[in-house]
Amino acid sequence: MPTVHRAGNLRFVIFLDDHGPPHVHVFSGRAEAKILLGSDGEGPELEWARGFDRAGLRRVLVEAMASRAKLRAAWRRVHGAEG
Repeated sequence: MPTVHRAGNLRFVIFLDDHGPPHVHVFSGRAEAKILLGSDGEGPELEWARGFDRAGLRRVLVEAMASRAKLRAAWRRVHGAEG
C-alpha cells in the first residue's frame, strides 16, 4: 500500500492488489475517500467517502486535481497502463 502523495494531513495511497479504473484512496486520520482519477480530459471524481466533512472533501478533490498527472503516473507504475 504505497503512499504516492502527501498534502498536509492527506495521504494518497494506491493499493498493490487493487483493480481499475485508476483511482487513489485518500486518508486523513480516520476519514477515507476513493477518488477516480479519470481519463484524459476528465477531472478526478469522488467515488465514495466516509468521515470527511464538505470542506475536507473539497480539499481532497482540489489536491487530486492539482496532482492528477503525478497520481496517474503512480497508478501506471504500480498497475501498468490503466489497470
